[in-house]
Amino acid sequence: MKYIRKYKRIITLVFVFICYIVLFYISKDNFEKLKDIDKNSLEINYFLLGAAVLLVVPNWLLEAVKWRISLQPIEKITLKTSIKGVLKGILPSVITPNRIGEAVGRPTVLEEKNKISGAFATAYCGLSQMPVMIFCATIACVYCGYSLYITLPAFLATLITGLCYQFPEYLIPFVRKKTKHKRFLGKLYFFSNYQHNEKLRLIFFSFLRYLVYSSQNCLAIIAFGVNAKFIDGLMSVFLIYAMMSFVPRPALLELGVRCSATVFVLSKYTSDFSAPTVSSVFIWCVNLLIPAILGTFFYFFEKKTKKT
Repeated sequence: MKYIRKYKRIITLVFVFICYIVLFYISKDNFEKLKDIDKNSLEINYFLLGAAVLLVVPNWLLEAVKWRISLQPIEKITLKTSIKGVLKGILPSVITPNRIGEAVGRPTVLEEKNKISGAFATAYCGLSQMPVMIFCATIACVYCGYSLYITLPAFLATLITGLCYQFPEYLIPFVRKKTKHKRFLGKLYFFSNYQHNEKLRLIFFSFLRYLVYSSQNCLAIIAFGVNAKFIDGLMSVFLIYAMMSFVPRPALLELGVRCSATVFVLSKYTSDFSAPTVSSVFIWCVNLLIPAILGTFFYFFEKKTKKT
């Protein structure tokens, strides 16, 4: 542990360097798909595209508010610190399966004793998004006229994830059977300290954020020439995110899964794969790649601030 603290800056440099190597290969493999696209076939609406870019700020601001709420039983932090933690979590989340890297990056802004609990709180913050996402997907299934065989499982999934979110303390006995590590288990009991109003606030901001980045994706899809009304595009985005969440994927294939899901869902509105593919890459860059690069600076700026 002493050596880790002594060489913390070097370890951070190596970690960020490795992240950028992986990020380079993620971007390289997926940006090559754009070579086969005829740029002249795209009818770009720059007004809608600009609106989609502007929604990046409320998107990550709402996520920072969410994470701050999820940390209430552990540590009280300012919104500024929460924003810093969220941005620091983006880079490791991009290169790990299903964004689990957030639980590593975000807690680095917390006190040392709270980092393990902070990782669990980050997972709980992510869990709050699941019932919202599946509920919206269920609405989309009903709106698009899917059969009961699809709609009913979606509704049951909403109910199950909602119960897990509402009563996280009941998951502790299950975890206890899987591990004998007392220090690990001791960090879990903050789940019992969530107040009812905190859970309601967290689920409310999760729903609000989901509407923001779904609208953002919808605007990008329409901006690149997909002939769909906003409500139709929004329902399509709900289905796209649901498909992405239930498809197990390594980090290197995340953007590929996003493109494939987008092309599949939007096939009823366009037979050309150009607009869905470009919109997927665009949203990935605006929502993840650029904020990940911005979050990198906090890994070094924070160290400099502490010295000062």
